[in-house]
Amino acid sequence: MTTLRDLLADIPGVQASNHPHLDQSITALSTNSHACPTGSLFIGMPGTRVDGGEFWPSALEAGAMAALVTPQALAKYPAPATACVITATDMVTACAQIAAKFYGYPSQALKLVGVTGTNGKTTTSHLIEYFLQASQRPTALLGTLYTRWPGFQQTALHTTPFAPELQQQLGAARDAGNQYAVMEVSSHALAQGRVKGCEFACAVFTNLTQDHLDFHETMEEYFAAKALLFEEHYLQGRAILNREDPYGRKLIERLSPSQVFTYAVNDNKADFHTRDLTYGPNGVQGTLVTPQGAFPFISPLVGQFNLANLLAALAAGTHLGLDPQAMLQALPHFVAVPGRMERVQIQPDQDISVIVDYAHTPDSLENAIKAFRPFVKGRLICVFGCGGDRDRTKRPIMGQIAAELADIAVVTSDNPRTEDPEQILGDILTGIAPEKNPLVLADRATAIRQAIREARPGDGVLIAGKGHEDYQILGTEKVHFDDREQARAALELRLS
Repeated sequence: MTTLRDLLADIPGVQASNHPHLDQSITALSTNSHACPTGSLFIGMPGTRVDGGEFWPSALEAGAMAALVTPQALAKYPAPATACVITATDMVTACAQIAAKFYGYPSQALKLVGVTGTNGKTTTSHLIEYFLQASQRPTALLGTLYTRWPGFQQTALHTTPFAPELQQQLGAARDAGNQYAVMEVSSHALAQGRVKGCEFACAVFTNLTQDHLDFHETMEEYFAAKALLFEEHYLQGRAILNREDPYGRKLIERLSPSQVFTYAVNDNKADFHTRDLTYGPNGVQGTLVTPQGAFPFISPLVGQFNLANLLAALAAGTHLGLDPQAMLQALPHFVAVPGRMERVQIQPDQDISVIVDYAHTPDSLENAIKAFRPFVKGRLICVFGCGGDRDRTKRPIMGQIAAELADIAVVTSDNPRTEDPEQILGDILTGIAPEKNPLVLADRATAIRQAIREARPGDGVLIAGKGHEDYQILGTEKVHFDDREQARAALELRLS
């Protein structure tokens, strides 16, 4: 246990009066004013709509021993002398540094790998975890789907948690005996300083395409957030950069060649690249060229974009000391990531192909359709929608992509949230030429059923947008909804 005084020592911008609680031990950290264990420190983080520090009275009443808030929050709700309320001028940095210090700087005890980019973070991080585990190196995974390590798994609420939860998870991973941790790092997390206090042995950049412009406003701001991961206060080792992505090339120009491994599917100037590729119904085979030599490989992953994810993972593994040939020998046994080009099949001789994928950006939707096309003998039917209360500018772009690349586009709802579903559909349809004659069904379950009903033997149905998610957000309510369950039900109905 550490005292509050010791915990706050050397944290820039922290102002604390000489309260008796400063010499008491802190039991926990909390950013939720309604869930503060007895003896904890409540950290009131400022948000876009409300300053969480304004809830310090609730936190102390719930059991917190002290509260750390912005000066503005304390000015709005002044504290009596009996309350231990401390201010910090830079709450983001203070929160991250306090969390790292409280949990004993866990990233220094782990070889931490950060994976960032618009698309491919989840598959790439799963591949790195798989290669490390296959080499008998205990590894934790923190990402969009879950936080897990051998003997532990917990569903994730955020791609990258806020600093107190993140440092707690890294500390628990360290204490469980893990030597490595692989973390998906979102642009929101970088912009909001959630990973401050983390030191990365390796950082991967997959790509940058349009997404999250409701938060970042411009692509340059979006890129600037991603690029933070490759600055020296985070990255202590090597950068793994996509040479085929224009923003990846920008990062290559910024860093010393000795700091970088480059990768590319079709560019033989990259440190890791492929050649002699053959695409088949069960995946891809070819030759992988690495700084250690060229090796044949067979990958069960569908699509060229997954080859890029594979190259990124192999480059990261190589930097961490794994043998490229050994990784490729383990590759055929890799199990597909939930909701990432995941097949839905209810019988071995099913006469149509059904794939569920998380594709929810223009680039990822285009990649998913192109990846699926070689496996479809007949028509390709694409079911997709766009999320509400999010970037509206990508909606007509996604509509155009689906209408141009699929034989039949089925436009439906994704997570409409508080936005009118019909407005979202209307935005999508502005990108679709009328002669394309898309099928428009706002109810997602109906859209999936209709797409599978329309399919003829040899056709393929791609259900894009939600992937692994087992919910739909309607208004402010989260209701159970799983594309895979809906597809199975529709396939059963088709057989009846």
